Amino acid sequence: MLTTAQQKVKQELEELQIYALTHPNNKPVISCKRRSNKKWMLTLTAIILLILTCILLFKVDWNQNEISVTSYLTNIHDYNEQSEQILTGFLTGNSENLEQSKVQQEKLLIKITNLKSADNFHEYHQDIITVFKHRLDMMTSYKDPSHSDQVQIKRSLIELSVMQELAADSLIKGLEQEKIKYKQIENGTIQYWINSKSYSLKN
Repeated sequence: MLTTAQQKVKQELEELQIYALTHPNNKPVISCKRRSNKKWMLTLTAIILLILTCILLFKVDWNQNEISVTSYLTNIHDYNEQSEQILTGFLTGNSENLEQSKVQQEKLLIKITNLKSADNFHEYHQDIITVFKHRLDMMTSYKDPSHSDQVQIKRSLIELSVMQELAADSLIKGLEQEKIKYKQIENGTIQYWINSKSYSLKN
């Protein structure tokens, strides 16, 4: 015989079984609105992350390009100044060792030829290589400028000037394509600015 407490427990179990049979799919219902809001929030978050990623990638690419252009033009500027000084010293007789000056000019030509040109400056790079080659050719042709044909030297200097003008024109094209601020001075020198620092290319 069951005690009163046991009978009560048995009765509650029977009631639960009956309830389970009459309500088999009684699961909590999630409203469509809540699901829709959650999906919309996830989509919005994904779009924002995609936009931020694109912006960061563009900024990194732009910074790398700016560094590349700055490095390239700075190297060109330095090599060009050295090359000009060597030729001037050679022609004026101020070089202590003419053969050593020629070797230095050859090394500069190798450096500038091997220098990787920045985007939009490929034409300028070829033109400036031509300038360096002509300077070296002059130093090879006129082994002793003081005893060489001065008319021929002047003709070579005019040719050099024309080559420098062509290089200046292609430099301007590159600067414009890269949207770098520049100014052409009356004497033909091009002054340009990178990161607030001024550089110049003489014709």
